[in-house]
Amino acid sequence: IEDIIEKRFKKYKNFARIPTHLLNQNHHFIDHKTININPKSELAERIHKEWEILEKNLPSSIFVRASAERIDLMRAVIIGLEGTPYCHGLFFFDIFFPTTYPVTPPLIFYHSYGFDLNPNLHRDGQVSLDLLTINVSHSWWNCKRDSDEKQQWNPQESNIMQVLVSIQHKVLNANPYYCHKGHPQKSNKEVFRLNCQAMLVMLQPHMQFKQPHMQFKHLVQGHFRNRAHQILQIHKAEMKPDDDEEMNQLFIKLLNAFEDNGAYCGHYYPKALKERRSISNHR
Repeated sequence: IEDIIEKRFKKYKNFARIPTHLLNQNHHFIDHKTININPKSELAERIHKEWEILEKNLPSSIFVRASAERIDLMRAVIIGLEGTPYCHGLFFFDIFFPTTYPVTPPLIFYHSYGFDLNPNLHRDGQVSLDLLTINVSHSWWNCKRDSDEKQQWNPQESNIMQVLVSIQHKVLNANPYYCHKGHPQKSNKEVFRLNCQAMLVMLQPHMQFKQPHMQFKHLVQGHFRNRAHQILQIHKAEMKPDDDEEMNQLFIKLLNAFEDNGAYCGHYYPKALKERRSISNHR
């Protein structure tokens, strides 16, 4: 039997316009106000065109909420792709269109939750991507792959959907530290561990009432209920007999968080831990 969370999750749209007051609390760019945008201005027309592109073409793993009144503001969630250490993770971004848009690219802020899990997504919220630069020589993205050419911002051709898809595929990729030899290195296993720790933060009950989760509460709840088993299976595959206690404890914390979120995961518990949890739940 479907409950209200599952019903809302199934109906959740990839793109929607929402009242400004639902988006402006704690939006990183709320003070970067583009004053009195003329509805007939080139900026307004371009942003409305961006809305149309997003509504028609967003992939199923990217979600965007646009402000109906403050049309210069957006917030996006990107789901990490399978085959990467970011798989099934949720990544939140605040977006702002300056008055110079599209001559200059949009401003993007990444909600890191204090985790350093990608050399191009900085803990302070900075996003390093060639597509967000006008002069590619100043980009942080300095890796040239065999089939990958750098792509800088082009006012006539570039758009926000390309930016979001580029973040998903080029930044949240299968080997994030491969091209960053000067950056402190992390293994994919370590990145996945950090990804799981970020999931725990997002699943804390009080987080659904905080930004940036408020507009995506039903997405967060439904997504982790839906993906709980895949995440746990990947975690189990990453665990080795000689793993430290931290990985083992993280597995148990994920189990508890997913069950508290409505997913049945009891069969993953070792017998002793299952009995301990059962006793704890009946106190």
